[in-house]
Amino acid sequence: MTQTFKQVVGAGTSLTVTGLSTLASATYCVSNAYDLTANQPIDLVVELAAATTNSPSGNQQVMVFAQASWDGTNYQSGPTSGTTTTDEPNLTFLGVLPIASSSVTERKGFSVAQAYGGVLPAKVKFVFKNDLGVALTSASVQTTEISATVG
Repeated sequence: MTQTFKQVVGAGTSLTVTGLSTLASATYCVSNAYDLTANQPIDLVVELAAATTNSPSGNQQVMVFAQASWDGTNYQSGPTSGTTTTDEPNLTFLGVLPIASSSVTERKGFSVAQAYGGVLPAKVKFVFKNDLGVALTSASVQTTEISATVG
């Protein structure tokens, strides 16, 4: 008897990130914590959708990072607000969402398991850095759990 391994993509869920939709240039903000202990997925995809009505300049991107908590309480260090970049290397880099044009909503998903070597932490927060050169004028974040079945 052969068994088939199937990845199951769950329904997307909005994640609250206070201040993201109007985040000033060169500034960080952080999401609420996402608990991965309840459903124990094999991966979590965080999807960022963002736009600006201003003409992007400079690096023309929004940077996406993760902050893991392996014990469910203490999170890795790094900036979560303001403009100080000193501890940015302590964050786990997920990727960038390029935004080269004004008034165009760009969207991209990032794998959390991939960033942590295939092993998900107990909880995770997402940190966003506006590296567009101008303020964001709209943004939203959605998470999607990836699970597995054997049949």
